[in-house]
Amino acid sequence: MSNLLPQKPPVDRPEPEARIINLGEGDTDEVFSVLGSDIARTALAELYRSPATQSELAERVGTSIQNVGYHLDQLVGAGLVTIVDQWYSENGMEMDVFAPDSDPLILVAGDHDQKLAVDNSATCSRVDTVTSSDD
Repeated sequence: MSNLLPQKPPVDRPEPEARIINLGEGDTDEVFSVLGSDIARTALAELYRSPATQSELAERVGTSIQNVGYHLDQLVGAGLVTIVDQWYSENGMEMDVFAPDSDPLILVAGDHDQKLAVDNSATCSRVDTVTSSDD
């Protein structure tokens, strides 16, 4: 039966974009609150390495599935992580696959003009990278 259901097909993710957070913006408190936990930071770092289901992430982080589930809920709520796919277990159970919502996450401790400068720089770097890889 395990051959009938795809267990871990490749995850199709759109081209990630940088998320820039300014210390003066409203979502900063929620992001810092979530990232105040070692488990949440470790889970986010692991998801940057590769997308994972809740059980895979628990194994990689070295904690319980319930603990990872709590932190994933917090990371999703803060807009740092999103569900990118669904895989099937050997039992045919549907499992959500999580990945970072942005790549990279940039913190700016400055005014609005400085945030715009960082935003333009991140956009230009992404365009340069895409252009140079096409050569």
